[in-house]
Amino acid sequence: MQRAELQRCLERLAHAHYGEASQVTGLSGFAGSHGGLTFGFEVRDEHATLLDALVVRLSPVGVRRSGNTDVMRQVPLLRTLAAHGFPVPAIRFHGADDAFFPTAYVIFQRLPGRAFIVWEPDPGFDLRDSAVAPLWQQAIAALARVHQFDWQQHLPAWETPTPIENEVARWDAVLEKAAEPDWQKLGARVRESLLACGPPPSPVGLLHGDCQPGNILFDDHGRLTALLDWELSAIGAQLYDLGWLIMIGDQASWHPDWCPVNPMSPEAMIAEYERVSGRRCDGINWYRALAGYRMAVVTGLFVRLHREGRRPDPAWERMALALPAMYARAQALLAN
Repeated sequence: MQRAELQRCLERLAHAHYGEASQVTGLSGFAGSHGGLTFGFEVRDEHATLLDALVVRLSPVGVRRSGNTDVMRQVPLLRTLAAHGFPVPAIRFHGADDAFFPTAYVIFQRLPGRAFIVWEPDPGFDLRDSAVAPLWQQAIAALARVHQFDWQQHLPAWETPTPIENEVARWDAVLEKAAEPDWQKLGARVRESLLACGPPPSPVGLLHGDCQPGNILFDDHGRLTALLDWELSAIGAQLYDLGWLIMIGDQASWHPDWCPVNPMSPEAMIAEYERVSGRRCDGINWYRALAGYRMAVVTGLFVRLHREGRRPDPAWERMALALPAMYARAQALLAN
């Protein structure tokens, strides 16, 4: 959807809910977000007085809505979590193929705070270890709380559990689309190692899918105010969710020129999760390797789309710096 069309869609919705004199202003994407389908905007009255600050998330137009392309699946999840006191944004409006949008959409209240984009933090953050470590600790605590949510009681019909046994093969077609042949070869070796080891046992329950400080809002005192971006949420192996967070923060998985700001070692992160959750994390290295494999495979695809001009976004070239290290780290974890 082009920016001008999105503006018109939002104006139709604003006129219906805030009055014909209302105006949509400040439409923009978010720094650190490379999906292209999430935008912030404001609604103002005829005197330019702010009425509401909102965020719209859209399903891709013309794409079959399923999994993370179906934004509507977040509605029952987030409303349930909000009712149980989770720090998630309130849903203001939602719909699909209606009078406002030619696709599915969810519009959230825009919350105060800043995300900590781990590779390029906002300069307003204090980057001393003593200030950054609590941000990661809060991310770990938030993830542990998600994992302890009783989905069988409160979300019994929301999603069918995703079997972890199918996860490696799920990315086969994506690996084949990597921008460079060497990336395909590196990925194929990790793939074989993952399959040879097999997934260790893991608790099954609610997953966030991308819990990390870049998807969390923090106030000026460094306190968590919201956990955002639930489009990858599912019911599945929760060690995979933890493995993803550890992989994002593991400096050995990244390139020196594109490396997370994180004073916590992977071992410290695991210990913190065990402390706050009361669970053991036996077998976590396999899930860390799987998370790195998935990140590398997806990056290889998006670099190709960028280079071919189909989804231009130079940030993927910076992510690509880490691909050799990411595959090597995954291989080393599986060898232990």
